[in-house]
Amino acid sequence: MVKIGDFGLVALVRKSHEAHSIIGTPEYVAPELQKEDYTEMVDIYSFGMCLLEMATMEIPYSECDSVAKIYRKVTTVVKPQSLNRVTDPEVKTCIEKCVGLPRASPSAYEL
Repeated sequence: MVKIGDFGLVALVRKSHEAHSIIGTPEYVAPELQKEDYTEMVDIYSFGMCLLEMATMEIPYSECDSVAKIYRKVTTVVKPQSLNRVTDPEVKTCIEKCVGLPRASPSAYEL
């Protein structure tokens, strides 16, 4: 059984689809959250990181020994080392699409 839970913030997203707050587990937080200017597409990034964890049985950025190092990698768009250990090409492609360039992620429908 898989349980996913990290409900530290519930926010209203207005008609512009932009939110302006930051909270979450650093390993799963999209780069654009650091700038506090993001849309619901950050959830696709987090989903991709969850897929990565399920595919590798390893928390993304586990090579980092501090939160500051994780934030540095995330904000400079350095992918977690565990991405190199995904062996299924379709799964890897899906993850790469989810955690690609900010705001260029596919929609949930496209996934």
